[in-house]
Amino acid sequence: MNNIHETDDHVAWRRRKDFRPQEILAAARQLIEEEGAAATSMARIAKRAGVSEATVYKYYESKQELVNQVLVDWATPFLERLAHELPHFSGIRAQLTLIAIRYLRSMEETPKVHRVFYQELRWSNYRGSPLHKLSHQFTQAVVIAVETAAKGGELQDDIDPAMVRDMLFGGLEHIAMRTSLIGRAIDVEQEAARYVDLMLNGMMRHETGSTTMNDELDRLARLVDRMEDRLG
Repeated sequence: MNNIHETDDHVAWRRRKDFRPQEILAAARQLIEEEGAAATSMARIAKRAGVSEATVYKYYESKQELVNQVLVDWATPFLERLAHELPHFSGIRAQLTLIAIRYLRSMEETPKVHRVFYQELRWSNYRGSPLHKLSHQFTQAVVIAVETAAKGGELQDDIDPAMVRDMLFGGLEHIAMRTSLIGRAIDVEQEAARYVDLMLNGMMRHETGSTTMNDELDRLARLVDRMEDRLG
């Protein structure tokens, strides 16, 4: 019986083959961030990844599928982190502020991907896509938080959770568009707390409003720091 020994080159080739989907995704994301999704072709992705165009199509049937997967891989860790953190925050103000912080922080950390999402992809073949489902999962966290707060007497029981959701993300999106997405610095925690405070308290002046917000922000900052320490 003959012993068959794999050469080092063959082992390395097989190992690289196993990582080709990840290499293709990495190349696609680089090009999408550099030039946008519309200007990115499967041929250019293949060249950047160091594989043939046929190899790209072996793993991804279309450019749309590949772009969707890039964005799903980008969004999934963010959602998993938020799902882990939210149960540690009690009260509607704390929960909405955490969601706002994470949303604005994500905009700050990956502005190029967000610009592509908002300017090119959100209105084209978006509904029903894997990214749309993830986005719905994220925004549903607000709906659940509002419903829970209303049932617990923290908010008016006739409040519309969907309207609160739309107000929160609509406002945060505009904040990001005039700051992070155009390269302007932003104090994410402070801006998130200010906006949530405005939503929950309205625009009327309250004598203790500023102190309440600052105290809440300090408490949230400590909680966020502890969560980040746990996550390493």
